[in-house]
Amino acid sequence: MAAAALLLWLWAAVPMALGQRTLFLRDVFTTHVPLKAFGAQELRQGRIPAFDTAWALGQPFRGNPNALPFYPGNLLYLVLPFWSAFNLHYALHWLLAALTMAALARTLGQGPAAALTAGAAYAGSGWMLSGLTFYNLLAVSAWWPLVLLGAARGGRRGIAIGGGACGLALLAGEPVTATLGLVPLLFVAIRQHGFGRGFLTSVGIGVLGLLIALPQIVATARVLGFTSRGALGAGMGEDRFHLAGARLLELIVPFPFGLPWELGKTGYFPWDDQRGLPYVITLHVGIAGLWLACLGARRARGWAAFAVAGVFLAWAGAFGGDALSLVTGGMMRYPEKLLFWFALAMPLLAGWGLERAMETGAWKPAAVGAGLALLLAGGVFAAGPRLAAWLADRVSPMYAAEAPPVRIGMWIVSLLLAAAFLALAALAARRRSGPGLAAAHLAALLPLAGLVATAPVDAFNPSPWIKRLPPGAAVVTPSAPDHPLSEPSYLNLVRLRSYDLGPAPGVLHGLSYPLAKDLDGTHSPMSVFLSLNLEGLDGDGRANWMRALGVQAAVMEEMPLTAKLRLVDEHERFGGVSRLFLVTDPAPAAWWPRSVTPAVNPPDAFRIVSLSPDPVADVAAARPVSHHPGARVKLLRETPDLIEAEVSGGGGLLVLRRTWQPLYGARSGDAPLATLPVNLSLLGVEVPPGTHRVRVEVSSGPEKAAGVVGLLAFLFAFISSVRLPRLGTPRRPS
Repeated sequence: MAAAALLLWLWAAVPMALGQRTLFLRDVFTTHVPLKAFGAQELRQGRIPAFDTAWALGQPFRGNPNALPFYPGNLLYLVLPFWSAFNLHYALHWLLAALTMAALARTLGQGPAAALTAGAAYAGSGWMLSGLTFYNLLAVSAWWPLVLLGAARGGRRGIAIGGGACGLALLAGEPVTATLGLVPLLFVAIRQHGFGRGFLTSVGIGVLGLLIALPQIVATARVLGFTSRGALGAGMGEDRFHLAGARLLELIVPFPFGLPWELGKTGYFPWDDQRGLPYVITLHVGIAGLWLACLGARRARGWAAFAVAGVFLAWAGAFGGDALSLVTGGMMRYPEKLLFWFALAMPLLAGWGLERAMETGAWKPAAVGAGLALLLAGGVFAAGPRLAAWLADRVSPMYAAEAPPVRIGMWIVSLLLAAAFLALAALAARRRSGPGLAAAHLAALLPLAGLVATAPVDAFNPSPWIKRLPPGAAVVTPSAPDHPLSEPSYLNLVRLRSYDLGPAPGVLHGLSYPLAKDLDGTHSPMSVFLSLNLEGLDGDGRANWMRALGVQAAVMEEMPLTAKLRLVDEHERFGGVSRLFLVTDPAPAAWWPRSVTPAVNPPDAFRIVSLSPDPVADVAAARPVSHHPGARVKLLRETPDLIEAEVSGGGGLLVLRRTWQPLYGARSGDAPLATLPVNLSLLGVEVPPGTHRVRVEVSSGPEKAAGVVGLLAFLFAFISSVRLPRLGTPRRPS
């Protein structure tokens, strides 16, 4: 089984490592490609900047956990092409998850066959394959079994191993999942060593992990207060992605609601009021793995309780959609993350279940399950017309005639496969064959293979329009098409966005996106206010904001009624028409306005800019400024964290095409200069009369100091665990 599992991994991983194919589902392209493309470019310049200037004119980067700015895996970007380094992160952590879970299973007392089953169950689970759409969640999930292994081992080496893995998990940037992992950490440590020693072991692991991750913690703390998540808290979409009760069907049928990587008649249509894909795409752990986990529950009741608690709290944690977010101040918005406990427990239970099946020859429950799956398949076939009528009210009206029959056919096939897998498991259990049981379990995971969705890298090249724009052009692109795709699939949706100069892979080609949406709650509240209100404006109003933010080109499907956007080309693709517009007289990187009007509040600033005849020459400032027009501005130097300009004039307001952030400090020589928001969200600097060399920068001192501490802590953990601990004689679980 180990060889078969490794071959399956190599089949997916090798083309990704060679840079030939890439993952593309969901957050891979909407969030992580743009973030990592910017970060890789900056890292090659020897920088880890505070702000990502390619996204919304400067969203936090160093303090954004989704960017993984301090994660050691970023070194791959220094030695490999982008697509190879990017996808190797996914492939290597996917493999690491299998290895760490297998090692944890051995440490907790399981034999080789059981531990192998546990590793395959974890790496092939719905949780882990859902993690292939989340650069950060996958890394945390891969390291956490090693954290638990350290807790189980205990002592100096155990704390060093667990603390090192904990630090890497925290640097991987999914702090909510890592926080949830503290509960099983305490459970393992206390069960293995007693309350006193176990508690101290957990504290030691946690403290060492925090010290290693201190650069990320400090960077996040510096920016959190001026982010949409920090400022708005519970108002950030907390009503999405709770676990609906109907989704328990996913334990038996992997995709009862449709295929998540497709659109149209085969695509995902939920049966509740939630829109789009859930956070965890499927609960499926393989039907054979589910049976083994049920067998193992009698042997390890504590872990069984964890699995049940994870499912229950993922459902109950919503309580109308906002309770969990309110309790955590908006930091935890998705109750489905509580399924992490379920994801950790089920593979271990499957391993213990395999050992129980080999000891007792308990094959009859699997045989009965196979029979029930066959009967259920027959029942679905017999009730097909009535089920189709019921489903027609629950899918998109566009596909109400086609989707229900297709969906019913998918159920029948899945149930027949479930019967076959359970029959194979029953046969192996009757013969008390560990390899046979492991093989049945691995085969039962294969229906999830579609979640490892890859496509050729060349499929996502931008259109030739990119050659018509200046280097480093700032663009606006649609987040989703307004028309149904002629060939509905998630792949074609991503291809369309890429072809229309979208951020993935547009950032790789030097494009920037001043009006990019807030995808992870890290934008400034003023940028969020702008994006929430922009769609309500007419063509002139939206064009005003494009000019004010320095947008040079816009890709749209509609024809806006404004003379401030000039149509230069249009093209039919995927059933619709995309149009390229150039923006008239966009704002430069630094300028001296003609007039400054004070705005009493953000809505007032939004109104002034939206209605202004010239929002570049006449700007709105957050407070009154004594301003004298006609000063000369020369931009001398610009990096994400540093801007230098020479200003000569009678004094007033210098405006920079950069999002205002409290971390920016401005000086002229040794004299500090005041900064303030301009045109709602841009960075303004008050400059006195005369000639001045204005320097605007963000200090990295706190992160550098934290980095020294983190590096010393990591070296301590490494030296303390350099002699790999012997697993010793397997111990039976409590």
